[in-house]
Amino acid sequence: MWMKNEDELVGEVLQGDHASFEQLLRPYRQGLLNMAYRMTGNREEAKEICQDALVKVYKYLHGFQRGKSFKSWAYKITINSAYDFLRKKKRFEDTVQRQKDLEWSRSPDPERQYRNKEIKDRIETCLKNLSPREKAVFLLRDGDGFSVDETSKILKCSSLSVRTHLSRARKKIRAQFERMNLGYREEVKNEM
Repeated sequence: MWMKNEDELVGEVLQGDHASFEQLLRPYRQGLLNMAYRMTGNREEAKEICQDALVKVYKYLHGFQRGKSFKSWAYKITINSAYDFLRKKKRFEDTVQRQKDLEWSRSPDPERQYRNKEIKDRIETCLKNLSPREKAVFLLRDGDGFSVDETSKILKCSSLSVRTHLSRARKKIRAQFERMNLGYREEVKNEM
C-alpha cells in the first residue's frame, strides 16, 4: 500500500481534508502524549496539554515549512504548550510517564517487574530535581532519541545549550543514583 508523505498530507489538510490530519498525526500522537505526561506527571493534565497542542498544530499548520520535520515541529508545539501550562499552574512535578499497570501486565517475571519498577521510580525521583529545561533536553535526547540538532530546534536554543543542559542533567541523575545505591548498600551491610 502506498503511503502519502507528510508534505502531501499537510497540503490535503490545508485544503480541508480532516481525515488527512488524523493520518498526519497518527504516528506521533502517543509520543506527544507521553512527552506531555513526562513534563507534568499527571495524565489528565497531559491530555489537556496534548489537546491544546493539537489545536495549535491544526491552527498554525499553514505556517509549517514543508520539507522540514513535522515530528519535530509537533513536539516543539507540545513542549511549548506544556511550558505554558506549567507556568500558569506554577508547578513542576513528575516528568516520567507512570506505566506501572501496563508494565506489570507485560512482564511475566515478578522479580524483573520489581527491578523495572524500582529503576523507574528512581529515575522519576531523579527527574524531579532537574530544571524544566534540563528535563526537556534529557527526555528528548535520552528518552525519545532526538539528535542534538533536532532537540535544539524543538526547544529553540543553541546546540551548545542542549549539550550543556544534557550534561548537567546526566550529572545530577548519576549523582542521585550513586547516593541511592550507596544508601542501599549501607542498608544491606547493616542488615548483615
